[in-house]
Amino acid sequence: MKEKILSSGDMVIRQDLWQESPCSACFNTPCCRNLPLAPLKLDRQSDFVNLILSSCYEGIFPALRKSGDWTVYLSRDCSFLDKSLGKCSIHKSPGQSLICKSYDAHKCWYVDAFNHEKYTTMIPFNTSMMIWLEKKFNFIQHGFDIRMDWNELCESSFNYKSIVSGQNASDVFPWISRTLSFKKSREEKFIFLPPYKRPEHKNHFELLSFRLSFPGVYLAVADNCWAYMVISSLNEFKLDMIRSEYYPMLRHKDGEFSFDSIKRNLRPFSETGEQWVILQRSNIELLKSMTVFDSSGNIKRLPSSSEILEMLKFINPDLAA
Repeated sequence: MKEKILSSGDMVIRQDLWQESPCSACFNTPCCRNLPLAPLKLDRQSDFVNLILSSCYEGIFPALRKSGDWTVYLSRDCSFLDKSLGKCSIHKSPGQSLICKSYDAHKCWYVDAFNHEKYTTMIPFNTSMMIWLEKKFNFIQHGFDIRMDWNELCESSFNYKSIVSGQNASDVFPWISRTLSFKKSREEKFIFLPPYKRPEHKNHFELLSFRLSFPGVYLAVADNCWAYMVISSLNEFKLDMIRSEYYPMLRHKDGEFSFDSIKRNLRPFSETGEQWVILQRSNIELLKSMTVFDSSGNIKRLPSSSEILEMLKFINPDLAA
C-alpha cells in the first residue's frame, strides 16, 4: 500500500502566530504526539499478522479509520514539542518541516481522531483489542470479507478498550553508530517501515524531516533501498497473548516490520559492506545537497551509501563509525 506524498501544490505554508491558532487551546496536542508510520491493509491472514505484531512494540499501535484504512502509529512526543506549553518550539523557523507548516490547524483531523471521550473518526487498537476485534467478527474464518457498522464498532470498541499509554522517549534513545550491520538489524528492538522506497521527488525529504523529528526514529540507507527505522522494545507478554490465541511459533521476524521482510523482498546491499548507513534529522539537508534533481524536483541521482558515509566522516569524524 502506497503512502500519500504531498505535491508542491498541496504544500501551502500556513504560519499563523501560535497564540492566534486553534493549537494554542489544544490540550492534548495529538499531532505532536502521534506519528503515522505506515499504511497497511487487512485482506488476508498475513495482513492480520502484520497488524497485530505491530501492537507488540512499546509506543506502537494500529488504528482503523472510518474510510476502512489501517495505519500504524508511533505514540511518542516530537523532539520539538514544548510540553509545558503544548507548543512547537521551532514554529515559524526555517527548521520546521514543510509538512507541519502546510497543515491547516483550523480543520484539524487529529482532534476528532484522538478524542479520549469517544471514538468517531478513528479507532486505536492495542493487542488485546485486536484479538477481541478478530474474535468478534471472525475475520480469519470469513476471509476478512466483513462489513461493519462504523458507529456500532466505535461504541463497542470504546467500551472494550484497555488504554495503553505511549512512552515518552525523548531522553531514552542514545545516538547509535553511523552504521548498523544487516545482521544486527534483525534484533527485536528495531522496527523497519514499509514500503522501503527511496525518495523520488524533492518533497519526499519533507516526509523524512517530519518523521525524524520524533525521537528514536532514524533513516537506514542502503544502495538499493531506504527504510525508516524505529527503536522500540518488544513486549513479550503481548507476543505470548497472540501465540496463545493464534500462532504458537510466531516470531518478531515473521512480520512486515522486520529486517527479514526487507531482505526477502528487496535484498538490500551497500557499498559500505553488509550494513546500513544510519541518519538522523540533522543529516537531511546534507543528504538533500548531495542529491541531483531535475527542473521539476524529480530525483535524478541519489548519493550512494559510501558517499554519504564519507561525507559524514568528513563533517564530524568523532561521530563516524
